[in-house]
Amino acid sequence: MVELESSWHPSTKLNIIGGAVDFTSVDPLPDDVTRDQIEEYCYTIRTLYGDYIDEIVDETTLSQREAQAWVLRNLVYEGADRLSYEAIGLYIWAIGRATDGDPLSRTIVSEYYQRAETKIERAEETVKRTGPPPYPDELYDEPALVWLDGQVADRLQRRLKPEETYTDLLERLLDKTLADVSLRSLIERYESEEGTAYVAVETVKQDWDRELRLVVHTPTNGGTPDPVAEADAVRIGGQPYPFEITERSTVRRERSHLRVLDTAENTEWDPVTIDDGIERLGRILQAVEGSVDELVDRVEASGAVGLAVGTEPAAAGAHLYLRYPEESPIGGDDSSELPDELAYLQRIDLDDRTLHVGRITAVTDDEFQSMAAETVDLWASSAAEGGPIELPTEPIDQRERFPAKVLRTA
Repeated sequence: MVELESSWHPSTKLNIIGGAVDFTSVDPLPDDVTRDQIEEYCYTIRTLYGDYIDEIVDETTLSQREAQAWVLRNLVYEGADRLSYEAIGLYIWAIGRATDGDPLSRTIVSEYYQRAETKIERAEETVKRTGPPPYPDELYDEPALVWLDGQVADRLQRRLKPEETYTDLLERLLDKTLADVSLRSLIERYESEEGTAYVAVETVKQDWDRELRLVVHTPTNGGTPDPVAEADAVRIGGQPYPFEITERSTVRRERSHLRVLDTAENTEWDPVTIDDGIERLGRILQAVEGSVDELVDRVEASGAVGLAVGTEPAAAGAHLYLRYPEESPIGGDDSSELPDELAYLQRIDLDDRTLHVGRITAVTDDEFQSMAAETVDLWASSAAEGGPIELPTEPIDQRERFPAKVLRTA
């Protein structure tokens, strides 16, 4: 039985129908769904993506089905859902041919998608090697193609210094437009002019690292030092970050504060020196986002034996469950704090989207067994109850491990 709301986007309806297709039956379509309905949804989607698919088929080496699979998996119109492989199978089945036979299976559609990916990768490699060596892959960790107007490219080329790459040039030009101040200089100016004893970064908001909100103790209320007031960004570890400052005449420590300086005299809080605070903040800023592989590495390094994600979103993001053995200090009622690399994780990079982390729950492996119905395993070691669960090596397969409801929050 498939229940469809009339207000849902056709892409949502196709995804639900695709998930209910049963290829073991004589008629694989759900009993309460007609072929006419599927054609109606597919032709609505055709009005959104059809022209682009036709353009790719006409101007590239991708076949019709390769272009359909690649476009429908990678492009998402506002208000629409990304189509699953099963939904794309329904689309190919219904568009451009009579609806005889069965819809295309997930396996067949994924093969078309992989062929398209391979052709696109080869085309990019060809473009990268149209110039003399060293090639982009040899110069950069993550080379990207950028298209510019020819006149702009000529202007950039004239600005190149000897031995300078275009990346070096663009970074140099961008830095010239940015008025920044190092975090150390900022704190030292406040210390010398205000007698500041406390500086912290507020982390309560989602994506707090996009624009740092600094909470600064200013006992004399003498105003913001000039170099700080004129700065557009604060530089940490060589990286500029947009920022704003909240000045307070009294020290008010909060659990959501990531302390960078704290003299912490006669309090329950441990003091934090400038050196330690800046080093920790820089390390955490590097860890707020990571791939699934990096996440598993961090989880395993923390002593966990498994990683799962809740089937329901939490705070408009993923709810991660970390499984720890009984003897671990993490997990259970008396759990100690998670390592910074996990506690401050904000985003997970998937192959086609960025997924926010809404909540992280550390539990013992025994406690986790009662949560099996409301979670999906991403990874588990051989020490976990139930045996090892390997993380897929392909990014697409890694993404498919996440529940559809959670992916829709990305």
